[in-house]
Amino acid sequence: MPSETFFKLPQDKREKILTCAKQEFTRATLQEASIKNIVETAGIARGSFYQYFDSKEDLLQYLLEEHIEKINNSIERSIKKTNGDIFEAFICIYDYMVNECMNKNEVQFFKKIFEEIKTAEDDFFVIDLKKHKPKTMEEYYDLIDKSNLKIEGKEDFKLLIRILQAVTKKAIVSNFKYKSKKQAKLDYLKQLDYIKYGIIKPK
Repeated sequence: MPSETFFKLPQDKREKILTCAKQEFTRATLQEASIKNIVETAGIARGSFYQYFDSKEDLLQYLLEEHIEKINNSIERSIKKTNGDIFEAFICIYDYMVNECMNKNEVQFFKKIFEEIKTAEDDFFVIDLKKHKPKTMEEYYDLIDKSNLKIEGKEDFKLLIRILQAVTKKAIVSNFKYKSKKQAKLDYLKQLDYIKYGIIKPK
């Protein structure tokens, strides 16, 4: 976890250090990543780095924790903002992921890290990711307005969540294939409408 000294830095300087760290962790494995490269690119002294973080592992762990916290906060804000409307909440999550988390640099960083996690011989990553994984939508069950949903309990709710997650995840990934983000979102909204209202015309 970063020291208080790090959090006292100006925001732009903190962001520059974290951006440079992501670039280095994207370039190399955790073992090969160089603190020297990070500090030189960020324009800080090597001694300053150790005033902010205990090690490069500590820095990487913070980057992962920060990412998970942003996702959790976004989900909770979305649910509260939409008064528990599950469909509107997923639209907010889609917007957040596409606009904040799915730019090319971010995707390359997280793809590289999670590939490394899968092949890691030690359990450094596994233990900490279990502690800091995103909350599941099921954990927000009590905040969701279920009055207009045709569900009869938590099992039905879990099934609905699985459907919405599958559609939303595919739409987020497919976003890169579209020339227009606007069209990508319109197609996603159409899929949600099919789930929400059905596709067969009433007789």
